Amino acid sequence: MSAHKTNLLEKLIHSLLESSFKKMLVYLITFLIFAGSVYMIPTELVKAKMLPGKDSNTFSLYVDLPKDSSVAQIKEVTTCISKLLMKEQDILTSSVFLGEGQPLDFAGMVKGSAMKNGENVAEMMINIKTSEHRVERSYNMIHRLRPIIQDNCSLYGANIKFIELPSGPPVLASVVAEVYGGNSFENRKAFAEKIADVFKAQPTLVDIDVLADKKRNKYRLVLDNNRLLESGVGIEQLKKMMYMAFEGHQIGTINSDNAENQIGIFVRLDDTRILNDDSKKAIEAKLKTLKVVNEMGIKIPMSRFISVKQSAQSPSLTSKNLQSVINVIAETDMESQIYPLLDSRTQMKKDFADQYEVTNADMLNLAFKDKTTGELFEVKFDGELKVTIDTFIDLGIAFIGALVLIYFLMVIYYKRFAIAGAILVASFLSIVGVIVGHYVMDLYTADTFYLTATSLIGFIGLIGINSRNSLLIIDFAVQLMNEKGLDANRAIAVATATRAKPILLTVLAIVFASSLLASDAVFGGLGVALIGGTLFAYLVSLFFVPLAIQNALKKIELEKE
Repeated sequence: MSAHKTNLLEKLIHSLLESSFKKMLVYLITFLIFAGSVYMIPTELVKAKMLPGKDSNTFSLYVDLPKDSSVAQIKEVTTCISKLLMKEQDILTSSVFLGEGQPLDFAGMVKGSAMKNGENVAEMMINIKTSEHRVERSYNMIHRLRPIIQDNCSLYGANIKFIELPSGPPVLASVVAEVYGGNSFENRKAFAEKIADVFKAQPTLVDIDVLADKKRNKYRLVLDNNRLLESGVGIEQLKKMMYMAFEGHQIGTINSDNAENQIGIFVRLDDTRILNDDSKKAIEAKLKTLKVVNEMGIKIPMSRFISVKQSAQSPSLTSKNLQSVINVIAETDMESQIYPLLDSRTQMKKDFADQYEVTNADMLNLAFKDKTTGELFEVKFDGELKVTIDTFIDLGIAFIGALVLIYFLMVIYYKRFAIAGAILVASFLSIVGVIVGHYVMDLYTADTFYLTATSLIGFIGLIGINSRNSLLIIDFAVQLMNEKGLDANRAIAVATATRAKPILLTVLAIVFASSLLASDAVFGGLGVALIGGTLFAYLVSLFFVPLAIQNALKKIELEKE
């Protein structure tokens, strides 16, 4: 039975070699399959991403309020979040860090957690059950919880961002638009807000934030020393009363077995000290209600001695490479960062065309010139997309380098450019199996199965495997021609049919071994690339390689005559 199958394959290959029409048909089918598989990438049937989401046992929330917010306000926001999160059966604990960042982790190293300090910031660390004790993956849980938390707990203008532990290199955010230029900070921030509006129009971009201070006023309380002297109120008395009214005045300390240091005892007014709003009038009205007693026992309102001076608060400035910059950040929600960013870029060029002259700064970045004022802005895209592009370029260079080295190695071995070229083309065609394999996996998995950096690593590894398949057929065909005296067509057909079984056994070994990786969150792309690429390479070895090497082996046959 085995021999019969081999004879059938031998006859099929020989008939293809003898017929010019059949050869052209095989070439045409191969080209159409190759073009169709590559076309799956721009049509998004197969999507690309640096690395897929990581199923982790923890995630974080960053809560930012406007700078003039109080600890009480941010505590109210974090309490709201905690109550909603603890209703989830897969969430074990939540830790809240008010006014500071959580203990530094992998994600926090580049997101500035260690530098957080202020009454308007907080971070939350959420611990969930391990993966074997829950059905829902962590990134799916975050996708489900994000709208619930943000819709119910975005109090006082809070910006709530969900931070997952990155499966790849740490970046400030999945999508980062760096805004440079502008004649002033205010103009640069206004332009950054326009970029943020474009991001908000993308359905798969979430947690959008402009990392720049909002315009605020600050107030100085100026004492009138002359009036203080006339009224008989001491300056130290007034200062202590002011601190007691708002900040609190320490009157002593207590010791506790549960505290490393002494605990201060503060006295201050109750919540009546809180202003109705942040206006100058509210401060003046509050000063009128606060009174001090002079030496004669007369109560005098503090507003008699204090005047309120209003001025603009200087914003915090950020720079990169000695250039002032404002970062607009966003996270992706169950999507690769590539596609919403490209859509955002297209929308920017369309929407800003009326007011700005839009030009391409380089492959991805954009430059804008205001048609009225001539003001210049530049938007550079960073974040995970930049890392993705750099990684794919590096892997592409490595792939091209591998092809070139194999080509010259084959030229040295066979001393024929045509045979080396045939081996090279056959190895490259394995990309069809890689792409189709990812498409098939995407159909059978709940989450999007991305073509990742590990997939390209698998593709590079396939070059050597597929080259070996071609070598087995070519060497055996040449051996048959030398020892058995077979003509080129017959030798190729016999060699292909004979080597089909050992090549198949090698293919199956690779497929079964790689199947262990296929379900892994990070290295699944590597496993699927090896499986799909190896299977298609087997078909290439049987039907494309014999045709590709035919002319070269016929030249060898003629040289012997």
